[in-house]
Amino acid sequence: MTKTTRRLGWAAVAVAVVVMAVAGWLRWSRTTALVTGGTVAAEVASTPLEPPPDASVAVHAVPPTAEPLKAVPCELSTLLDEYREGKASPAYRRYVREQLRGLVESLPEETLWSRLRTEREPETLAVVAEAWVLRYALDGKPAVLERLVEHLGQERDPALRATLVRSLAHTGEPSTELLGNRVLKGRDVYRDWVKDPSPEVRGAVVENFREEAARNFGRFRGVAERAVSLAAVADDPSTAAGLLTSTSIEAAGRASVGQVRKLLQSSEHPEVRAAAARALGTAPVSELPASMDALAARYVTETDKSVRGALLESISRLGLTRAVPVLEKLRGVDPEMKVEVEEWLALLAERPQTWDLLDKARRARDAQAAAPRR
Repeated sequence: MTKTTRRLGWAAVAVAVVVMAVAGWLRWSRTTALVTGGTVAAEVASTPLEPPPDASVAVHAVPPTAEPLKAVPCELSTLLDEYREGKASPAYRRYVREQLRGLVESLPEETLWSRLRTEREPETLAVVAEAWVLRYALDGKPAVLERLVEHLGQERDPALRATLVRSLAHTGEPSTELLGNRVLKGRDVYRDWVKDPSPEVRGAVVENFREEAARNFGRFRGVAERAVSLAAVADDPSTAAGLLTSTSIEAAGRASVGQVRKLLQSSEHPEVRAAAARALGTAPVSELPASMDALAARYVTETDKSVRGALLESISRLGLTRAVPVLEKLRGVDPEMKVEVEEWLALLAERPQTWDLLDKARRARDAQAAAPRR
């Protein structure tokens, strides 16, 4: 027993010596590496670098007349002058725009507001107005948007009014809901803008709806319902049609879907009826039977060929394979549309599970038909 204990003791001592030796060697290696590394680094730094074999390719890729990107002082007037002069270079304009966005928090409010009120060039005003609206996105003060809306109402130039309307897409949340609900407390300025005598302003309204709907794949309930309600009161048919097709109504409530069906049946403008038909193609599942019935019934009484084409598209989109019996019943209604009905039936015979797949197959078919024959 004593011998065994002694052997274990000597073994422990031997292990400890080995561990200490290894630790010392590691410390020595690290120190040596640092010293050597410093020497090597100094030698490398003092040795001129030769270009890699393909450096000539990189050098010749840059035009000999190209100038390096110059630093732009972060001052409002300088940045806006640079933006105006950089019209030929979209990349440079994006760079200047980002510089301005970074300046918003530190820029005195009245300095920015003064420039917004006096700027008369639409492209430059777009940058200033975007920066102004960004102030609301940063601190959420209603007064920021109130001042903009008030100034917009006093502006007489349609191009500048349209620019100011488009700037509202930068609030960080749907301005189509935001202004009336929280900022202006019930005042419906979008309803006024939809009736604006200028096509530019009305077009800017439609652009805002498309931009805001796209942030949620076209499924913002509030945005969709606002688009439908404004389409119902729009005097200009192209504006109403643009609003109806600016967003999916998949998330809209029953009342809004009913409004679209009413426009399909009652509008005197083919453009609006076609847009209403396409909107119904995105109706929610809960409204599918009523919407399919409305589309099929309108097809029977419709006289405009473009509207009938939109109706066939939406019947196919909404029902997919369930649309087959509906299309078969409509096949003989209009002999001129029979070929189009047959084409939809042929596409649906492939049993697509989604509209995206059906639309992809349709586009492939159309591209093949349009391709020149060899």
